Amino acid sequence: MKKLLLTLVTACAILFAQAQSPCDSLTVSGSQNQLTLTSVGIIDFWETTAPDGTILGQDSLWNMHSVYNNSSSGIPYDTITTCLYTMNTVCCVVYIWNGSSWSIPGNPVPSWDCSPNMIGCFDPGTGTGQYTSLSACQTACSVTASWDCAPATGCYDPGTGTGQYTSLAACQAVCSNTTSVYCDSMIANGSQTQCVFEIIGLNIPVDYWISTANDGTVLGEDSMSTYHMVYNSFTIPNDTINVCITYADAIGYYTCCVTWVWDAASGMWAKMGGVTSVAEINSDNKKLIKIVDVLGRETFPKNNEILFYIYEDGTIDKRYIIE
Repeated sequence: MKKLLLTLVTACAILFAQAQSPCDSLTVSGSQNQLTLTSVGIIDFWETTAPDGTILGQDSLWNMHSVYNNSSSGIPYDTITTCLYTMNTVCCVVYIWNGSSWSIPGNPVPSWDCSPNMIGCFDPGTGTGQYTSLSACQTACSVTASWDCAPATGCYDPGTGTGQYTSLAACQAVCSNTTSVYCDSMIANGSQTQCVFEIIGLNIPVDYWISTANDGTVLGEDSMSTYHMVYNSFTIPNDTINVCITYADAIGYYTCCVTWVWDAASGMWAKMGGVTSVAEINSDNKKLIKIVDVLGRETFPKNNEILFYIYEDGTIDKRYIIE
């Protein structure tokens, strides 16, 4: 009888482990405007949506998922839904912004501590913070804002209260970035069949990444990510990859592209020629593959919106048509 019970308990434990979904291992971090979700394994497809159905972020074949939470009104959503798709399962988790962090409904109410001149009020995650409400913490805790200038990213708040400029306007008056500086800082790592591209010194995610082969085949896409992984796994892997990024500053959106060639002798990807901005690309007599918006979502031609036309030869044309 004991042996039978032990067998049943073991079987139930195995079934429970198998029944656990990828959502069971999700962790979330970041602010209300920009957050990152992480899973213990590679997920086939991620998608996060707002209550009105707006797609806030998508990723594929990655263990991390970045979300840029901004509505058309400019006010971030306080409720989002993240769904994970794998070969055998689909699961979704609803997160609610509680004033300082993202939580699943029903979780204990957090507490807050104050970190002066650094991050302000934060939830220590222990439930034993000094303040029982965010408003009480904010009343007693202040952060002195200041700005420094980074050539690659423009003005930023170092969080120390000792920045060179006392106002954002004063910083922006003397600090600017250039269209190609991000692509100038792009590096490549990995093998010919699986490589990762990254912008050195960039502390915020690039709005949109896309890599294509010379025949126009899309090899990889990412949105709101600091890394871009490309799976170049074909019978004969491509020896040339075109990588384009779209990013924003205080003025608007920019797109630049870099062509990488596989150097078999060194076993590394080599950057070819100079950086190309979209303003230098002529799309006449080229076959259009698709059109995407600044978040990488496929769309159709429309006025008064920045769109990217992706062509068969791997080039990208940025267009803004005024109605």
